Amino acid sequence: MTRSLGGRRPRRRPEVWLRHEGDGGAVYDPDTAHVHPLNPSALAIWHLCDGETEPEEMVAAICQVSKMHPDVVADDVARTLVEFHQAGLLAPEE
Repeated sequence: MTRSLGGRRPRRRPEVWLRHEGDGGAVYDPDTAHVHPLNPSALAIWHLCDGETEPEEMVAAICQVSKMHPDVVADDVARTLVEFHQAGLLAPEE
């Protein structure tokens, strides 16, 4: 089931650190001292959270690279953005 992605442009909080590990990585939030592991898909989405890229553009970019179906990618992007938001890893919307 495809989720609505909305028109916002998610932006990473600049103080959150990224560490690459193999194909994935992890982000560390110094405010909470929590480490959040990222699989390759979540890592790609993290890089696209630049404040310039809309979720629909993220889906298109990931589909182009992965050749996965847009509905699958849209669900993954939506779920991952919700997880980033709930973890406090994204900057507040302006």
